[in-house]
Amino acid sequence: MRKLVIANWKMYYGPVKAGAWIRAFRRERLPKDLDIGVAVPHVSLAAARSSLGRAGVPLLGGQDVFWANDGAYTGEISPAMLKEFGLSFCLVGHSERRVNLGETDEMVAKKAAALQKAGIQPVVCVGETDAQKKKGETLKVVRAQLAACLQGVKGDGAARPAIAYEPVWAIGSGKPCSPLDAKNVHEAIREVLVKKYGKASAQEIRILYGGSVDPRNVAEYVSTTHVDGVLVGSSSLDPRAFGMLCRAALPA
Repeated sequence: MRKLVIANWKMYYGPVKAGAWIRAFRRERLPKDLDIGVAVPHVSLAAARSSLGRAGVPLLGGQDVFWANDGAYTGEISPAMLKEFGLSFCLVGHSERRVNLGETDEMVAKKAAALQKAGIQPVVCVGETDAQKKKGETLKVVRAQLAACLQGVKGDGAARPAIAYEPVWAIGSGKPCSPLDAKNVHEAIREVLVKKYGKASAQEIRILYGGSVDPRNVAEYVSTTHVDGVLVGSSSLDPRAFGMLCRAALPA
């Protein structure tokens, strides 16, 4: 399975800076056997798509979606709207949305299922808080989140989900989860996927790690067979630094 690296810009870069980032990143020397994506704020999708043109790298993704294709949902963005930008994937359930906006597992499941119906791959985010980690509840929490967030979500097809394990306590903290701990959680996630979808389909679902990933530690995660890639936050904001991270993830 090819490794996947996704840049998540979070709430940075309007259309002008988004276009400049894409153009700069396309000049980077990138590993041929690595899949690369960038999750862009909704307001910058058009600029990012224009700067990408017909280029296949990076893949264009969104940061969130609503579960209805249209209706009286002021301020929301539908899967059908995202589809018009030619998106390959979209994040759902990021911990910042759970913490800041009260997003629930049920909402995440509805969003993921709606994306699949539109032919867009959902990247489903799960992870425990620092308090839950200290209580030794990591695996319990992640298994429960995953089971709830995958309700109504298919495990096969072109829009099969990807899973991003992002421990809340590691995001933006500079204190990443150890590769060994990430490996153990990823093994548990794979077990849930096998139970739900069967071994053949589960093996085709990529499981990413996210949380204080940078060029210095990315190889430690990507080198293990249990981690299929990474979801990168602040280290993706500089296109040259992100290019360096991609090269470090899959050295020649």
